[in-house]
Amino acid sequence: MQNFEISQRIKELRERISELRDEEEILQVKLQNRLSELDKIKDKRDELNAKVKELSQKPKEILEKRKGVWDDISETNEEKRKMFKEMQPFLQRIGELRKVRDSYNAASKGTLDYLVEQYNAVKNDLLSSDLSLKNELFMYQLLFELRDRMLVKKEADSVHQAIVRIKEVDLAKYNKVLEEMEGRIDGMKNVSHESLLAAKELWGKRDSTRDEAQRHHHDYIEGLKGLKDLKKQIYDKKGQIVALYREIDDWKKEFDKSPSERRQSDNTRKLKEVLEKYKNGDKLSLEELSLLVESGQMK
Repeated sequence: MQNFEISQRIKELRERISELRDEEEILQVKLQNRLSELDKIKDKRDELNAKVKELSQKPKEILEKRKGVWDDISETNEEKRKMFKEMQPFLQRIGELRKVRDSYNAASKGTLDYLVEQYNAVKNDLLSSDLSLKNELFMYQLLFELRDRMLVKKEADSVHQAIVRIKEVDLAKYNKVLEEMEGRIDGMKNVSHESLLAAKELWGKRDSTRDEAQRHHHDYIEGLKGLKDLKKQIYDKKGQIVALYREIDDWKKEFDKSPSERRQSDNTRKLKEVLEKYKNGDKLSLEELSLLVESGQMK
C-alpha cells in the first residue's frame, strides 16, 4: 500500500472518529436530559411518598382523638346511669301513686266538674220536686253515691298533684341535667361522625396519592433502564473511537515499513477481512476464497 493510500485511510478513520464523537455528544446530551428528567420524576415520587406518609399519619391522629371523644361519651353515659339510679325512688313513687290515682279515677267514673254538676242537679230535684217516697229514697241514694264519687275524685286529683309535684320539684333538677347531658352526647357524636368522615377522606387522598407515587416510581425505574441503554451506547462509541485511534496508530507504523513488510501487512489485513466475512456468512469472491484456503483457516 502506497503512502498516499495510508494517508487516505488515516483521514477516513479520523473522519469516522469525528462522526463518532458527534454521535457521542448527542448521546451525552440525551443522557443529561434523561438524568434531569429522572431527577424530577424521583423528586416528585419522593414528594408524593412523603405526602402519603403524612396522609397516613393524620387519620391515626384523628381516630385517636375520636377514641377520646367516645371515652367522654362513655363517661357521660355512666353519669347518666348514676343519675337514673338516684331518680329511681322518685320514679318508683310516681308508679305507685299512678296506680292509686288510676284506681280512684276508675271508682269516681267521671271528672270532678261532671260529678259536681250531677250532684247539684239531683240535689235541686230533691228540694224542688214532689217525689214519691220510693223515688225520693232512690234520689237520696244517688246523691250519696255522687258525693262519695266526688270525694274519691278529689282524692284522685290530690294524688295526681302529688305526682306533678314530684315531677316538677324532685325530678325537674335531674331532667335539666339529663337534657344537658344528652345535648353534650349528641354534640360529641357529631364530632365523632365528622372525624370519621374526615379520616375516610384522608384515606381516599392517601390511596390516590400512593397510586400516583407508584406511577412515578414505575416511570423512574423504566427511565433507569433507558439510562442504562444510553450509557451502553456511549460506552460503545468510546470503545469504537479508541479502536479507531489504535488502528490509526497501526497505519502510522506502515510509513516506516519496507515494501515487503507492507505487502505482508496488506495480506494480513485482507485475510482478517475475509475471515470476518466468512464468519458472518457473507459471500466470498474466488480471490477471497483462495486466500482463505491458502491460509489454512477455512473450516
